[in-house]
Amino acid sequence: MIIEIKGVGFENKGAHLMLLAIVEQLRARWPNARIAMARSCGTAQQRATVSALLKCSLRKSWLDLNTLAYYLPRWLRRALIGIGIVTEADLDVILDASGFAYSDQWPATLRMWHLKRELGRCKKYRIPYVFLPQAFGPFSDSGTGADVAASFSQAALICARESQSHQHITKHTGSLDNLAVYGDFTPLIKGHEVRLVTLDDHQLPLSYAACIVPNHNMLSARNVHPSWVSRYSEMLVEAIEYYRERGLTPFFLNHEGAADSELIATINRRLPTPVVVENDPLRVKGLLGASRAVLCSRYHGCISALSQGVACVGTSWSHKYDALYAEYAVTELLLPPAVSTEQLRRVIDISLDCESDLQQRIGLRSAALKSETEWMWQTVQRTVGQYPLTDERNEG
Repeated sequence: MIIEIKGVGFENKGAHLMLLAIVEQLRARWPNARIAMARSCGTAQQRATVSALLKCSLRKSWLDLNTLAYYLPRWLRRALIGIGIVTEADLDVILDASGFAYSDQWPATLRMWHLKRELGRCKKYRIPYVFLPQAFGPFSDSGTGADVAASFSQAALICARESQSHQHITKHTGSLDNLAVYGDFTPLIKGHEVRLVTLDDHQLPLSYAACIVPNHNMLSARNVHPSWVSRYSEMLVEAIEYYRERGLTPFFLNHEGAADSELIATINRRLPTPVVVENDPLRVKGLLGASRAVLCSRYHGCISALSQGVACVGTSWSHKYDALYAEYAVTELLLPPAVSTEQLRRVIDISLDCESDLQQRIGLRSAALKSETEWMWQTVQRTVGQYPLTDERNEG
């Protein structure tokens, strides 16, 4: 059994955490399955960390020749598998966890054009294509909306991460039997236990630390709350100052890479603050779970904190953040655009108040959402089980 994992990789800690969460479930549910990933998902060395075969995609720009893979001799395809290369025709399952890739907030015309054709081939050759929980839409472009309408019914299962994504899809497709709403799936994977953080030349217990995770997308034209663009950097400076007033030691945790590094450097020219760069996403999750305070602008950083019971202060540049904080019943922790200094301090105070009912609320919602994710994976397993394996398809 060969399962392709799409849309995740090693480019940032959120994508890497999603990959590890999927791999953990695949090894538990299909222990003999082999994983495949496209070259675009990471280097050969990175793919080797999850023992992934290389998925060979026969397309370039608007040209898509993947249908030719189904006409290759079986002996040739088996020989390619022997050297670690698979084609679309060799796949038994495709799990798409592309996050927020299918939306007008990103250039999606070409991506949707190829997706439509891939879904059509999977339907024809009985390969289950499963969209794992992710944000979808909006699809206001007439071309992408038409592609959604024409192709999404051909997927085996579509998991929209929240009701708004569900609505963005059904606006173009109408009601779909293969569409359901499930929350993010990363809360099930446990982070590594981390108690100390190295800041400059000393180690600090995380119980005295305030972890700040920035996001350059807050300053982007993609931000659906444009007032954040002029307020965001100043807000981070004010948060650092107030955490220090509250007796905590703030530090930046770079969750993305170069783009966020530039943002951090800009702020540090005004107010020097230690920076932590951690490559292991499970250690990142451990850092977030053990910190006394977290202020986060990265989606999976917020989830990693909230799912471990941390009252994480958040910001939003798309609807997925608003939906996330509503899911955890802590919308008061999501900072409004153009937040005032007084509002910021009040929300930080709320997050640090050990006597409030916040912790209990977060804990209850975390447990419920983890149970929902377990059910989602059972649904995926049942759905996949209704399809034939590659050898059965070839014999048919």
